[in-house]
Amino acid sequence: MEYSKYDAKVVESHAYVSSDCKNDCKASVISADTLPAAEYYPWYGGDFKIPKVLSEFVVQIDSESKIRLNEPAYEIKRIEKQVFLTQCRYIPPTDKVFIEGYIRKNIEYAAKKCSSKHGVISGVIKDTTVHVPFKVYAKVDFHGNLPVVLPNTPPMVARYFDQKRMGKNIREADRSNIEIFNEPVYCELEWTAIFDADINGYGAPIDGLPNEEEFQEFTDKSVIYICIKLLQKQQVYMPGPKPCPKEEKSPAPFNTDWNVPITDILKKK
Repeated sequence: MEYSKYDAKVVESHAYVSSDCKNDCKASVISADTLPAAEYYPWYGGDFKIPKVLSEFVVQIDSESKIRLNEPAYEIKRIEKQVFLTQCRYIPPTDKVFIEGYIRKNIEYAAKKCSSKHGVISGVIKDTTVHVPFKVYAKVDFHGNLPVVLPNTPPMVARYFDQKRMGKNIREADRSNIEIFNEPVYCELEWTAIFDADINGYGAPIDGLPNEEEFQEFTDKSVIYICIKLLQKQQVYMPGPKPCPKEEKSPAPFNTDWNVPITDILKKK
């Protein structure tokens, strides 16, 4: 049989068999545990957890500030204003909310480049951005929609009598420590409004031209209105019959005499 130059053929072949199995078998079971089942207790907290509106209100903030521009100007063309909050903190169980933030003002003004006594002023448009801070507190009316905030009970310790030493057993004690995690109360901005006046009282005349003055500092008086929505995530139930929690077995930390105060709080909830 003739082979063409394109036919494949085996040039060389080798087979190796190891006679020492101990050096190759390094796999093993490192550890194995059978996990016991954990106790399960139903806890009827609700069907959905959604943000609930606790209160919606408007605060008025009166602000006065003195602003210095980067260079002298003879006219303010435009001021864009936005309100930003850096803090909105409700303090339970009071009706006070601490509010802190600033007004961002982008000021566009005309800076003199040249002028003449013939009634001509030529300039360029510049801009300066300033942050005017404010800090206030407001009283909130919840209209019955109070936040759900459960305080933690203080840690408790049970001591035992030592018959041998006729006193407290310092080697043995039972302790209880329960921690509840509450949903924080937070704020959202609905709308803001700013009404202000810019007053220049220290202008210098420009080449004797009437009503033309150059200034670098001015006073800003602002009346700010901020609409704030106060919210907290809370659990709600869907309409319909619900199983009674009393029929179910409760976890041990909540059905003993150790935690009577927290049990009372949960009943009120």
